[in-house]
Amino acid sequence: MARSAPLPEHTPAHARGFANLDIETSLNIAPQQIRGRIPDSVRGTFFRIGPGRNQLGGEQFGHWFDGDGMMHAMTFSQNGAWYRNRYVRTPKYNRETAAGRIRCRSFGHNAPGGMLANAGRPPANAANTSLAWHGDRLLALWEGGRPWQLDPGDLSTLGECDFAGGLRPFEPFSAHGHHHPDNGCYYNHGVSVGRRGPQINLYEIGANGRMKRRRRLPISRLAFLHGSALSSRYWLFLEQPLAMKGIGQMLLGRRTVDQCMRFDPRWGMRALVVDLETLTLAHTFELDPFVVFHFGNCREEGNELVVELVRFEDFSVNTALQNIFTYHQDEAGEPCQLRLNLKTGDQVLQSLPCLAGCEFPQYDLRYTGRPSRFLYSTALADQGGFFNAIQRQDTDSGKVTLHQLGPGRFTSEAVFVPEGEQEGDGYLCAAIYDANQHRSEVVLFDARSDQLEEVAAVPLPHHIPHGFHCGWVGRERLAF
Repeated sequence: MARSAPLPEHTPAHARGFANLDIETSLNIAPQQIRGRIPDSVRGTFFRIGPGRNQLGGEQFGHWFDGDGMMHAMTFSQNGAWYRNRYVRTPKYNRETAAGRIRCRSFGHNAPGGMLANAGRPPANAANTSLAWHGDRLLALWEGGRPWQLDPGDLSTLGECDFAGGLRPFEPFSAHGHHHPDNGCYYNHGVSVGRRGPQINLYEIGANGRMKRRRRLPISRLAFLHGSALSSRYWLFLEQPLAMKGIGQMLLGRRTVDQCMRFDPRWGMRALVVDLETLTLAHTFELDPFVVFHFGNCREEGNELVVELVRFEDFSVNTALQNIFTYHQDEAGEPCQLRLNLKTGDQVLQSLPCLAGCEFPQYDLRYTGRPSRFLYSTALADQGGFFNAIQRQDTDSGKVTLHQLGPGRFTSEAVFVPEGEQEGDGYLCAAIYDANQHRSEVVLFDARSDQLEEVAAVPLPHHIPHGFHCGWVGRERLAF
């Protein structure tokens, strides 16, 4: 594997966490090495994915979205913890690793060689954004191509997943899908250009991992639909005024996908409500424009469809995503609740009480599509330059708890690990990077405590590069 390129001078402390991780390892951590104690109820595997390398051959990739995907896993047992990590062996990873330099077209940069090397070529799948466990498969998800299946034990790459032929070549497949708690299906989507123009491809995948139904939903433009929201009867998309403009220049190899992304509030914004029974459009709402990447829980309350989300005023956050080694981020998103009245057509977007800007909203996934009150997120406190806190919001009472990680400690998404039967009974699990030591640890926070206190921390001898999303798979669903 290529050696890491040196970091730029005057790299902020948090940005050291973007450095490449060149090792792949498997190691056991004994109970006496763990700070605190892992609760007896926490038995399963924490998975975490993100770019394992953001530089190659002395050059930085053009965007944080371009780094090659690395999966991390931490299995908790009565004997301590077992950690392993491995790159996803995509064609992009294999080709560029063999060459020791950038060779493929990506979201934020084109391949060397000018138009001839890029014309007609889609960005290469980096398998770096999110993950899913469905049909007894561990999947590494990207945004514009098929998922990659990994062995949940050693994290080796098993190959692309097309859901028994249901996902066609080059079809986009979002990094964010949803498991329906009642019918066992997994719902995902992808934006593409069809015969009649831009469309959302809707995928319903059965509990057995086979494609069950597909539909197409026409939209106004090639909108950036990173996520969606799912209730028991409806599937919600926000067609935001962030879209690809000048796709012809991208197809000709003159521009990158990133260079074609435009935010224009004059395009307006629509909420599209899809009926899950028919996978057809049931309701449309006009909204004031904003940008959204991630959603919390979605549920039906009387005639209203209610969802939490993190709102951005515009797409200026992309500057930070393009300049990860030098940009000092001081602002994050605003947690909000959107209420859509399916009977009257009224809609209300209201800010939720918070103590810090945030991203990566999460909730107790056992309550998907059901009434819920707790929203968890990673937060940006004290202008730390990167996410340095965990936040819990009670959407019923308005009470907010902010746990600051301390000087030089940073994190990304935290996943909820259930313990009891009630909503919120359990822990939050996250990978925490310590810039003071250039090492990481996997930490469990008590989701019920007034301070979200840390109850256990499993140290690692190296860092886990800053990444995007994570997940939890209980012991009962794994074969080891």
